[in-house]
Amino acid sequence: MGQKRKRAAKDGPSAEQNPKKQQKTEGKVEKRAATPTVEPTPLDTSPFLDNPKGSDLKREVQLYDLLSSEDIEDRLNAANAVLAGLLGGEGVEESALQRHLERRLFRGLASGRKCARLGFSVVLAEIIGQLFGTKNLAETKYPGLTFEKVLGFLIAKTKPDGDLSGQEEKDHFLGLLFGLESFVGAKILFGEDNKWNTILQKFLELAKKKPWTREQCGWVITGALSQMDQSQAEYTLEQIQTAGLALSPEGVGIWITARNRFPDMKFPSKPWGSSGNPLEHLKALGKALKESSSDEGSDKSQQAKQTGNWNAKLHFVWNLVLAQYIAGVKAKVHGIKSDFENFWKVAVDENLFSATASRERKFWGFLLFQKVIEAATSYGKLLPSVFSHNLVRCLINHVQEKDRFLHRAADKSLKVLISAVEANPKLLVTILLCLIGGHGTYNFDRVTKTKTIERLLNLVGDSSATAVINILVELALSVSGDDIKEAEMRRQMLGDYVLNIIRKVNITDESRNVDWIKETALPTLAKFAYGEDSKCKPAPSNKTRTIFRTRLMSSFGHLLSDLQGYTYPCDLLRSFSPNAVEMDEGISDAKDSAISTVEKILKRAKKASPESKAPLQALALLYSLVVFQLYNGEPEAVSILDELKLCYDKLIRHKDTEDSDVDASEVLVELLLSFISKPSALLRKVTQHVFGAFMGDITAGGLQLMTNVLESGESLRGQQELFDQEPEDGENMDVDDDEEDSDVEVVDMDGDEGHLNGHLDDDNDESGESEDKASGDEEDEDAKKLNLALAQALGTHLPGQDGDGDDEDSDANMTDSEMMQLDAKLVEIFSARKKAPNKKQEQKDAKETMVNFKGRVLDLLEIYAKKQASNPLAFGLLLPLLQLIRTTKAKQLAEKAHNIILAFAKASKSAKKDGVSEINSSEQIKLIKAIHLEASKDPSHLFARAASSASLLVASSLYRADKGSVKKIATVYRDSQVTWLEGEVKMQAAFFVDWVNWCQSHANA
Repeated sequence: MGQKRKRAAKDGPSAEQNPKKQQKTEGKVEKRAATPTVEPTPLDTSPFLDNPKGSDLKREVQLYDLLSSEDIEDRLNAANAVLAGLLGGEGVEESALQRHLERRLFRGLASGRKCARLGFSVVLAEIIGQLFGTKNLAETKYPGLTFEKVLGFLIAKTKPDGDLSGQEEKDHFLGLLFGLESFVGAKILFGEDNKWNTILQKFLELAKKKPWTREQCGWVITGALSQMDQSQAEYTLEQIQTAGLALSPEGVGIWITARNRFPDMKFPSKPWGSSGNPLEHLKALGKALKESSSDEGSDKSQQAKQTGNWNAKLHFVWNLVLAQYIAGVKAKVHGIKSDFENFWKVAVDENLFSATASRERKFWGFLLFQKVIEAATSYGKLLPSVFSHNLVRCLINHVQEKDRFLHRAADKSLKVLISAVEANPKLLVTILLCLIGGHGTYNFDRVTKTKTIERLLNLVGDSSATAVINILVELALSVSGDDIKEAEMRRQMLGDYVLNIIRKVNITDESRNVDWIKETALPTLAKFAYGEDSKCKPAPSNKTRTIFRTRLMSSFGHLLSDLQGYTYPCDLLRSFSPNAVEMDEGISDAKDSAISTVEKILKRAKKASPESKAPLQALALLYSLVVFQLYNGEPEAVSILDELKLCYDKLIRHKDTEDSDVDASEVLVELLLSFISKPSALLRKVTQHVFGAFMGDITAGGLQLMTNVLESGESLRGQQELFDQEPEDGENMDVDDDEEDSDVEVVDMDGDEGHLNGHLDDDNDESGESEDKASGDEEDEDAKKLNLALAQALGTHLPGQDGDGDDEDSDANMTDSEMMQLDAKLVEIFSARKKAPNKKQEQKDAKETMVNFKGRVLDLLEIYAKKQASNPLAFGLLLPLLQLIRTTKAKQLAEKAHNIILAFAKASKSAKKDGVSEINSSEQIKLIKAIHLEASKDPSHLFARAASSASLLVASSLYRADKGSVKKIATVYRDSQVTWLEGEVKMQAAFFVDWVNWCQSHANA
């Protein structure tokens, strides 16, 4: 009961520290935490009594209980108090000291309670040191406590006598081990009286009797070598060899440590030779390190008995072995690289990672691999040897399947690799080469189902980028000519790798030196996309070249974050020869002329002022990308180059040409619209950059071409009309619901006004029903065609047709060859059905294409509205934007158009500071009337807000130009308000409230 009360009292503070128990009483815990911390009461260090009773006995019990605490500070405080109570001052009587040694300290070593062994062994080491060390209290004060007697206490109190359980027996042997360690830790064993010989025999007996203690015994002996002289070390090694422990991991560690400390000592002839260097006997070393019991080619009498248990931690001997090679690297020992490679191959790769190795030994191998990688900088040129054949194979096999036993160990090994490179980026080149080359595989991430290579490439810096890309290229080319599949795979992966490296670069970061992109990365992609290389055998296939061309365009897309990225495609265009691209004389001349024009433009750009550089840079960029399209085989590239030449002559050189009546800005707009009609992020960026540079030159006709796109239908028919596509014969064209319903008024004022185009919900339902009906008819027709084809193939009749019924079981009489032919025919029928165009899908794709196209056009118009707000032509965008908001079924388009109007209004307010532009008052009044008419066609609240913003925008421009025009504006609003009041139109009251607010703000100005 007393023990239970003490344990509860002791566990009290730890229970208060448990967060799980604090959750329900968080407030109370905070109050307790606010109270000042009470300093612990100093422990009583007065001498112990020989026969304590009462409070003295209680104090003694409490001290020893505290000595076994799991808190290291409590243990150390208790150890100091016990030592002071035994040896402090004049010290206790010999009988008292003997009682504490025999009945408490040595006896406590066999206790499995908490951390008793740790605390008691510390006190014992200090007492033994004072008894037999420099103070030599055993002779001066305690003559009865001889070394043999004190050692006898340890042996007697840790001897497992009686009927003990397995755990109790283990506790006794551990007590003996800790007790022997205390003698070594006291540093009193290596005098002239040879106390060490006795302790050594006890260690060897324990290690042989209980092999699971062998590692700790070996560790203590290894540490004791630092206290020995050479003769004592020679004796120690002879005894270990006699005991049969030399050919064990512990023996290897002891031999290496002894050799480092006494290079000239005499070693036993077996098992490590006269030199005493286990690293010279790799085969025996490998067996010793993995504790192999095989007697193949070895003396069985020299083989150490296996420990019989497996430890999830690496043996201490590996640190000693690896330290030998690290020291060799630092000392620049000749041949250290080959020595380490041989060691790793024999002792690790062919032992721990062999095909027959157990999972436990492979786990050790992964731990060893992680240990080396974590200290990778210390190994220097030895590091590649670690990525040996069996290790890499085992790593790949276990990391790719999560249900493998060593998956977590393998996965952690890869994480350690990445962490090592993060800590030291200089390791990237070496580790990357070992994973995708050598014993690794070029498509490492695909095989292992990880993102290891991707994460490593994310760590590529400006200083290492060139080396990394050169390695990737070298490995992509180092394929035998016969393995075409492997060569194609590597080259295609190369394109992905280079693109990933480029994409991780922040182009806007001016502190970075990214010259390697122009000098190495882009030329590499261009060489495989368009060039010939004698080293590249077999030659890249068309598929591979297409992939590289796509990767090159994607790279441009990333690099063109702003117009300053124009130099990348321009410089690349002039730096390589597309000798793998077949071009006739006309195409070649067009290419040469375009490159010549680019060089002229770039020369102009260098001399131009900062304000006039943008159009030159944009045109050079456009020229360069069109030439790359020419290399890609785009059929319209040559005609586009002619159009660009026209734009160059008129917009840049301001030169009259044969087509002097052609508006160059319209030609440019048409060209840009053709670009953004394609699903390409690169062309979208380029179009925005070019449009932004030339928007000051855009005429009303050019803007009209853009707004015409907004008026086209969002359907298959709208797509075909916009792109001048002819429908197929007999094709059932759907009527564009948007165009039919564009002027339909919506009377329901209580409808959903959550979206700008909420009035289109009913239209969606109606069109959905018609589409379902049409698709149902198409499906019925397709079903009839399928049934007919199957009937012909099977030789049967359609349902409802009369037949003689004689062939019902004809398939039972078919031969195998006839069955094979029938299978082939069925495959052909269903394949043809799968390839047949799906009208419903075509309609869906066409709608998506048109919505995306309009969205890109709106992006351009937004640029124009923000940058050209003072341009009178910008007001011509308002009506098409409102019509789009009203007619579109795509909510994102309506919202984007509304935002453009708001952005235009905001930019117009700031533009008025630059001066009032010339405005045609009559045209502006007509525009306001048209906006009011448009507003009357849709009574939804948000559409009314958009129309109101547009109307007030025009009104503000008129008012700034001529304050007297406010009467004309008010007249338009009055007329609209009257028609609304008389019920002729449906409009929102907010439309007129905004006008009143506008009047009030200007009246107070």
